[in-house]
Amino acid sequence: MNLKAVVYDMDGLLVDSMKHWLEFDIEFFKKRKIDYDPQIIKHFTGKTIVECMAWLKDHFNLVESVEELCHGRDGWIEKIYDELAEVMPGVDNLLKAVKQKGLKQAIATGAPKIAAEKLVDRFGWQGYFDQLVSVECTKLPGKPNPGVFLHAAKVLGVEPEHCVVLEDAENGVAAAKAAGMKCVAVPDKRWSFGDFSRADLAVDSLEDKRVFDFLGL
Repeated sequence: MNLKAVVYDMDGLLVDSMKHWLEFDIEFFKKRKIDYDPQIIKHFTGKTIVECMAWLKDHFNLVESVEELCHGRDGWIEKIYDELAEVMPGVDNLLKAVKQKGLKQAIATGAPKIAAEKLVDRFGWQGYFDQLVSVECTKLPGKPNPGVFLHAAKVLGVEPEHCVVLEDAENGVAAAKAAGMKCVAVPDKRWSFGDFSRADLAVDSLEDKRVFDFLGL
């Protein structure tokens, strides 16, 4: 496939942050008398906070404005990305191997770009990533819309067909395939559920040797 770039999702793929978002979301829903439903979390994956809060407001007729709902989550962004999120198994070795291979690397996330910047600084990843891309950079809808991945390819200077996306969510896999990219799915059994059959490879961990083989490392 003449691979030239690897594009990574962030939450649940590079860092173990979903458990903290889930803890917050359950409390956030309870305060607004919304029953927790895993389908809501599935719907949220890959989308911006504004998209998620707009959907909640419309779906549950919440009296708060979208801006107020978003503001209620601001403190958690700092807490999760500055303190709580930890690196997922296999990430550091994979980043090093991809770098040594001479391939470009980017993060493409539905989270705010500041979250990616916080993680890169916190974990010393500055030398690995050529670009940090958020859905908020594109003015397009979040995943499964392919916009964030296409934008990542554009700023990397690589054609989509020469990119491989690593994702943990069904929305992300759908977005990667819609972008014309290869995709490795790494669903987390704790909360990743859905159809991953469109992925070119599905594994349980980034430590799986098949990921390295697929990327030609």
